[in-house]
Amino acid sequence: PPRALAADVAFLASPTLAGREPGTPESRRAAAYIAAAYDRLGLAGAFPRECAVGAACAPDHFQPFSFGGRVGRNVAAVVPGRDGALRAEYVVVGAHYDHLGRSTWSAYDPEAGDVVRPGADDNASGAAAVLELARRLAASPPRRSVLLVHFDAEELGLVGSRVFVEHAPVPTRAVALMLNLDMVGRLRDGRLTVEPSAAPAHVRALVDSAAARLGVRVVRSTSLADRSDHASFAKVRVPALMLTTGLHGDYHRATDVASRLDLAGLARVVDLAEAVVRVEAERDARADRP
Repeated sequence: PPRALAADVAFLASPTLAGREPGTPESRRAAAYIAAAYDRLGLAGAFPRECAVGAACAPDHFQPFSFGGRVGRNVAAVVPGRDGALRAEYVVVGAHYDHLGRSTWSAYDPEAGDVVRPGADDNASGAAAVLELARRLAASPPRRSVLLVHFDAEELGLVGSRVFVEHAPVPTRAVALMLNLDMVGRLRDGRLTVEPSAAPAHVRALVDSAAARLGVRVVRSTSLADRSDHASFAKVRVPALMLTTGLHGDYHRATDVASRLDLAGLARVVDLAEAVVRVEAERDARADRP
């Protein structure tokens, strides 16, 4: 697997970040790490920034929001499309970067008490995959623009992605596809679960074709239709799709650590995601919206 991909997973799932519980200093440090990665790639933020009248003001990587007495932060960057006629249309690639931290709320090992639940697969894997896609797309942009988004507070009810679509930095009608990567670090037996309930037929066929080329076995399931951030986009009629390598015995437990991930498999998921994004971002015409 790419060295940077492995490094991103290792840092995001490290004890230093203590499981990235929303609203904590560790969550803010994770958000800063992601934004710094985009800065190194020369990718501008996606959100408008308030600044003094007449002053030049670069877009912001952060979208702060309040919930339950806490402050969360979505983090996003833009790869501008190379085609002037299509640059105002977008493919969104997203992943949540938060996890449970030390909280036993929704933990599957509450008996363990106040321990770090690092969330290596859930969802340091997806957050790192989006950063790896950013590197590839920044090096060779497609015709349409690509929004790369890291959502906060997914574990508390898809809060960050709901905030994003309610205060989207681009018109949701301009989004051709939203691709969500959630728990993509354990490609067991080459099986990848696809949640396609809000995806048009041509996107489903595209995933099947890319998977066949890469030797990945696609399993379609609608059981996760409302359980991750693509659901927020589907509710506002944006075509949306989720990729996941599925649940496992370490889910929401302290044992979801980086050493248990299949990094080579994670890189294959990134390969498939890149294929989907590039084809959708290069097409001459968009399909009718569902």
